[in-house]
Amino acid sequence: MKSKKSIIQTVTEFASPLAEELGYLIWDIEYVKEGSGWFLRIYIDKDGMIDINDCETVSRLIDPMLDEAGIIKSAYC
Repeated sequence: MKSKKSIIQTVTEFASPLAEELGYLIWDIEYVKEGSGWFLRIYIDKDGMIDINDCETVSRLIDPMLDEAGIIKSAYC
């Protein structure tokens, strides 16, 4: 398994250009274990306010590409 730092770095390199195409800035990324599960959180920003629709847009863009690229081998939310 890749280290948490390596996963975060790879996700950042992979996801930042995708988000920027839509006018978003990736502000931070966390890959943490909480309870028995792993969570990948991508924090975004843009001019104006971020709402749930922005989160959904970025998630729907990045999620399938992360799965296809196989960056994270184990199950995560």
